[in-house]
Amino acid sequence: MKVLAVLGVLFLLGILFLYVLFRIVFYHPFRLRPAVRQIPDSNLYRAHQDKMLRNIEDMEEASFEEVNIFSMDGLRLYGKLYPGKEGAPLVIFFHGFHGMAGWDGYGMFKLCQANAYPLLMVDERAHGKSEGNVITFGIKERYDCKLWTEYAVERFGQNTDIFLAGVSMGAASVMMASTLELPVSVKGIIEDCGYSGPMDIIAETVKAMKLPVKPVCQLIKMGARMFGHFDLQADTALASVQRATIPILFIHGKQDSIVPYSMGVELYEACKSPKEWVLIEDADHANSAMTDYETYEKEVLKFMKNL
Repeated sequence: MKVLAVLGVLFLLGILFLYVLFRIVFYHPFRLRPAVRQIPDSNLYRAHQDKMLRNIEDMEEASFEEVNIFSMDGLRLYGKLYPGKEGAPLVIFFHGFHGMAGWDGYGMFKLCQANAYPLLMVDERAHGKSEGNVITFGIKERYDCKLWTEYAVERFGQNTDIFLAGVSMGAASVMMASTLELPVSVKGIIEDCGYSGPMDIIAETVKAMKLPVKPVCQLIKMGARMFGHFDLQADTALASVQRATIPILFIHGKQDSIVPYSMGVELYEACKSPKEWVLIEDADHANSAMTDYETYEKEVLKFMKNL
């Protein structure tokens, strides 16, 4: 009986450990979400905070409409729609993990405002004003991307060209969405520092923390299944670009400290659809546009206008 009692306690402790790990990696409730002006004091943003704050002010002063859709699992998802000139392509933008459009959308907002392109800046599930507490690294977010494109077609009609754009997790999500049945008006994807797959970026993070990669990743994967009800290996950006038919622009910073530069190269080389590559030499993760906006704007506009 004592052995059974000990085993029972160990089992419960194991389940508790998995749950705590799940909360650390995936859980992001409203109370943990910062305000847009609370830019993290990290190496990624520290050198760019002044220009980011000025851009946030421009976002707040510009005309926009709050819009909402519902996800496949019933979450109300929020976005800001900035108007543009009639007939111009619409860009739908998706931010990164624990990020927000006001930070990661620096370059795309500036570009769209300068060229009078309509821009829909999305709060992804479990971020900003959108509902949900669990981030799935693109597994469920890819379907949210698809639903936003369907909303755009209903709103603007089938003759409005649509471009999906994303940074980091948002980039991985739009790449994973590329093989879903998207409207024909989706003409291209602009991915900036996206990772090759959910487990790949989790493994990179675990390795950076100097923890044993394989056992920790298996525990994280198990927790996602048990408490989040999703499979981290259900899809990857790498597998998606190998089947993609939509043109993709790949942007990556050579100094990326989160998603390795080599991962961006791997995605580009694996892509089977028409593709372009942009290297921002001095950029760290998620700050390509802030590091070299001139190159960013030139290459993104060239990509969009050539399709």
